[in-house]
Amino acid sequence: MLREMVILVCHAQDGRFADGDRAAVRQVLETSDQVARVLSLGSDVKQVSCADGGRLVLRAPGLDGSRSFHRIDIFPVSAWTRAMVGLVYELMRSGGFALVQDLVTLQFLVTQPQQIAYYPWLPEPPILVRSASELARTLERAG
Repeated sequence: MLREMVILVCHAQDGRFADGDRAAVRQVLETSDQVARVLSLGSDVKQVSCADGGRLVLRAPGLDGSRSFHRIDIFPVSAWTRAMVGLVYELMRSGGFALVQDLVTLQFLVTQPQQIAYYPWLPEPPILVRSASELARTLERAG
């Protein structure tokens, strides 16, 4: 379904890098029904155990501090599960991130209609996904 690594990036309306919403991302990790446990593996690195047994590692430079917070790298530790995809969708939506689907063709996935205009330099506009299940279907078609 999904790749071995997923990158979430945050851009502003002018297409430049922007800070993701740290507070919202922390809130998702603390309160999401998709999350069973979060274990800190060091500064800005967390291992997340999901409610359905899925596990992933988040490397989120800037999440725990005050420096720039432009991306989240997600590494699955287990096979992708429904809760893992749900968590990725929640992080995208809450933090203002887009998912980089393919570095070769530069296809991005976004969760908010206004984000489509945030990537004027892309050869194709981002794809809008409105739910975690739509995110999973879109990524399955691309895989």
